[in-house]
Amino acid sequence: MSGASLLRRIRRAADPTSAGRSVYRGEDLEGVVMEHLSLMLNTRQGSSLTCPDYGIVELSELLQDFPDALGVMQRAIKNTVTKYEPRLKNVQVRAVQTGTAGDLNAFFEITAQLQYPDGTRRPVRFTTSVDESSNVKIS
Repeated sequence: MSGASLLRRIRRAADPTSAGRSVYRGEDLEGVVMEHLSLMLNTRQGSSLTCPDYGIVELSELLQDFPDALGVMQRAIKNTVTKYEPRLKNVQVRAVQTGTAGDLNAFFEITAQLQYPDGTRRPVRFTTSVDESSNVKIS
């Protein structure tokens, strides 16, 4: 089984200039997972008709719940990643607050084990940040 999503493999196979038309390279798996995390964490729950719980809650909805908002967001990220990114095992999410106690200026660190198609696992760490437009960036 390939590590890339079905749509990504179809898109790659349809592109006559793609160097990876017939072979998916396992070393690209971390980048593919990071791309999926970015898509998932920038999707608001309820916006997918087939999976209403796909994505995370709207950040602006949580501001009134501060200081509990960080814990709510942390759990939402963990639950979504665990459910919708099966290539990541043993997912842990940690909120790292960078501002003052009354400020929601924080980022989240996602640590997990990335499972490759051959069954091997490798530890990975992703860092998220939220910009002023509530867009989540993954690095």
